[in-house]
Amino acid sequence: MGLIDQNPASTTDITSNIKEYFSRKFQDYTVLPNDNSGEYLLDVMVTNFTPLNIIESDRSSLSITLDSIENHIAVESELGGSGGSSAYGVQKNVVEDFVKLLLVNAKYKIMIFTSLPFAGERNHVSNRVGNLREIYLKVCQNDQGVLLVHLPGTQTSSTQVQASVHGISGFIISGNGEHVGQIAT
Repeated sequence: MGLIDQNPASTTDITSNIKEYFSRKFQDYTVLPNDNSGEYLLDVMVTNFTPLNIIESDRSSLSITLDSIENHIAVESELGGSGGSSAYGVQKNVVEDFVKLLLVNAKYKIMIFTSLPFAGERNHVSNRVGNLREIYLKVCQNDQGVLLVHLPGTQTSSTQVQASVHGISGFIISGNGEHVGQIAT
């Protein structure tokens, strides 16, 4: 079952469903956070390790339990957040999480975000994706690029942004950051 199938009604429910989706989809891996951990660097990480099980003790020494420690998928979601009650506030929160995502080592990176238009702004989603591409160029580049998933946002009150799973847009920033392709949704 996917995120849209569950039809979450609130931004909090959407965030919970994102985490649950990755936990279900990647059951053969360690998905952080989980019942045995708090948030570990990002909103979601699909790894080949459990942080507390990297070392073991035989009472006289410590040994490393893994041949490699890999983060396969890194996910950040920003759907409003603290101070995200305006187009500028929401985008500041998105940028903060996006930079964090780019700085973490992972083969695949996914940013799930919402945005609000400035008064009279046309094509605000395209503008926000363009901003993220520029940041990508300044922070890092990798072979796979970054998957951007945009959830439409509305301002339901002067202090709250409501994201929706209806009308989702997908974009891929190319590995070298020169292109952004839109994904059919």
